[in-house]
Amino acid sequence: MTWYPFFKSIHVVTAVVWIGGATMVQAYAVRILATGDGRRQADFAKDTEVVGMRLFMPTSLILFLAAIAMMVNLDWSWSQNWIVLGLIAFGLSFVIGAGFIGPESGRLAALIEQHGPEAPLVQARIRRILTVSRCELVVLLTVIVNMVVKPTGQNGWFWGMLAVMVLGIVAVVGWYLRGEQHVPAPATE
Repeated sequence: MTWYPFFKSIHVVTAVVWIGGATMVQAYAVRILATGDGRRQADFAKDTEVVGMRLFMPTSLILFLAAIAMMVNLDWSWSQNWIVLGLIAFGLSFVIGAGFIGPESGRLAALIEQHGPEAPLVQARIRRILTVSRCELVVLLTVIVNMVVKPTGQNGWFWGMLAVMVLGIVAVVGWYLRGEQHVPAPATE
């Protein structure tokens, strides 16, 4: 017996926590944004930042370490398309989370403190951070499909999955930009 089932179990459980949590965050985000209640939206943004830092970040790191352990344990090739796509997506998700969502959460908290939760600037930044989070969810969903299918030796699958991921992100950004056209611009002093 190898350690593979143990590492795979950890990998799958952490993936479920991460993707399930990210999906629930977006489900609540749609509902809370629809209320138009600035205080509720600001509280949600703060709570989401805590969940991201205390649950999603450590979970994603454990998931990555379990994946490396599986690879080493079975001596799999790192050049397989489905593994390359998983690594690209993990790197992209890490950059999105650590490079934008984490720092933006801190800036958003400061803006809420300075201008209040109802300020148009605050509301715009909440919508923006949730849109970036939706883009990350598209990446994660692509990885789930990729990991289940494991298209070995099929370049079409790799490029197809990559194209679907990019098109999903474009759709999310387009939806955001369309919605921003209907939001009045904040008054300048």
